[in-house]
Amino acid sequence: MSDVMQGKVIAITGASRGMGKGFAKLLASEGAKIVALARPSDALDSLNAELGESILTVPCDISDAPAVTRAIDEGARHFGRLDVLINNAAGVCVTKVEEATDEVIQRQYATNLFGSIYATRAAIPHLRAAGGGDIVFMSSESVRMAFPLLTLYISSKSAIEGFAMGLRQELRAEGTRVTVLRSGAVDTGTISEGWTEEQTSYFMTEGLRSGCLAFSGQFASVESMAKALSGVLALPRDVNVDLIEPRARAPLPV
Repeated sequence: MSDVMQGKVIAITGASRGMGKGFAKLLASEGAKIVALARPSDALDSLNAELGESILTVPCDISDAPAVTRAIDEGARHFGRLDVLINNAAGVCVTKVEEATDEVIQRQYATNLFGSIYATRAAIPHLRAAGGGDIVFMSSESVRMAFPLLTLYISSKSAIEGFAMGLRQELRAEGTRVTVLRSGAVDTGTISEGWTEEQTSYFMTEGLRSGCLAFSGQFASVESMAKALSGVLALPRDVNVDLIEPRARAPLPV
């Protein structure tokens, strides 16, 4: 077990499933205390039961600014401090732009962009009180390789990277590091959840034609991505990793 994480208090948005759940489990195993923000669900209850005293689960809609602030404050109050915020919560709206409804557009940005801004705003005073910490934003390899049907998702993640760039300059004198983890494809089992057969067919056809899927390669495991994140957080405090872009080593099978 790495002693670097021992006693650290880490807030994770979207913590009930996928990479968020993987982050929570690994970091807790390394001695961290976890503040898990996610919508109410059986999965969130299950994570709470699994990690016991190492976790505080706070049901929260990441697009609700007052609720996010209350959740971050509650976590810091419960464990006595806050050292790290991992902005992981995200949704993938699969659609062509001309077919996107107002509700779909608003939901995509509310979750992927505004939610991260709300959580960051709420966390900054607590990180400052702790003497500085880490803020991590989860992004996607699709920001530099436009995957089909993901234009709204891609633009929301590109905006997150721009936000992180400016925030880094605001906080660097306070000792808070800001990192973007631009993830490759990860085997979370949720990427195509809710897709229609037509959407799946279009995505695969266009992804292969454009080279996007070959660029991405095979799926990396959630556990490996969590270890990459843990490695960044464990770096000496005089080092800031602005951007890390891990993806599966293996190419797609021919």
